[in-house]
Amino acid sequence: MKLMKKHLLTNIIGLILGISVGYFMLIGEQKGEEINTFIVFLFACLGAVCGYVNLFVSRVLDKQLPWKTNEGTRLFLGIILHFVITFLVSVFILYFYLQLVNPISDFLSEYSLILIKLSIILFIISILFQVVYFALYSYYAYATLQIETIKLKRNQIEHQLEALKSQLSPHFLFNGLNAISSLTHKDKTKASLFIRKLALMYDYVLKSYDTKLTELEKEMELVTSYIFLINNRFENKFKCEITLSPVLSGTKIPPLSIQMLVENAVKHNVLSVEKPLMMKITNDEEFIYVQNNITSKPKNVSSFKIGLKNINNRYLLLTGKNIEMSNGDKFLVKLPIIR
Repeated sequence: MKLMKKHLLTNIIGLILGISVGYFMLIGEQKGEEINTFIVFLFACLGAVCGYVNLFVSRVLDKQLPWKTNEGTRLFLGIILHFVITFLVSVFILYFYLQLVNPISDFLSEYSLILIKLSIILFIISILFQVVYFALYSYYAYATLQIETIKLKRNQIEHQLEALKSQLSPHFLFNGLNAISSLTHKDKTKASLFIRKLALMYDYVLKSYDTKLTELEKEMELVTSYIFLINNRFENKFKCEITLSPVLSGTKIPPLSIQMLVENAVKHNVLSVEKPLMMKITNDEEFIYVQNNITSKPKNVSSFKIGLKNINNRYLLLTGKNIEMSNGDKFLVKLPIIR
């Protein structure tokens, strides 16, 4: 289809230029005499032939002298070669036609004015052709480069996201199983309820595995369920206050972002009745704030360096923005709102 369009465009442009040049060169000279249909046809064919010749010459020059490295030379040779070849082909066809209908002994002297006019017109057309061809080539090369760059960048992002998301599922399951293990020895009824809740949460993890972004409402449903599990495990040693504005409805967030922050807060702080872990999840116009107080660091806590770095990398890849953190009396993470 693309090749057919190219041939059709070459024919149409060649025919139009051929008829236009023929009318200006010969038909206009008849001064009211009847227009010879064959001459019109002859110059139309001449235009089509010259169009294909120029197209062939352009392809050869593109291979031998690429625009990218030889702009000036390519433009100059293109104009000269197109003019010379087109002029010679035109003169040959015109001479052949005149010899058939009205043999002439001295073709060059008798048609010198017409040949001069023809050479000027063809030279101007050659310049215009090369300028337009160069402009189209430059645009096509630029567009192709941009498309390839975007494809490469997108592939890199896809690979990095897949690597990051591959960490989430086993990380979530590992921590959940640890929680079940500790709860089973304390309260089997709560452990059973914990397992059912964990199954629902893990179903969310599996469904969101192939998604880059999820709705904030769905993420908060997961967080609420996760807080339920924490409360069942730690009872009054953990409290979380959630006050998110309704204007966040419809916004997006990388899956498990808030859940991982809650999970990390529980993991990296000692929870006690005297000093419970207090968390707040709020927002302003630009960020979602996940904040917790700092109690004391638990002993023998291993870290897989997944949490904050994972969240930040996903935000950076998807939005070009980093998450913001501050660590003082309280630990605060600010997640950019994705609309």
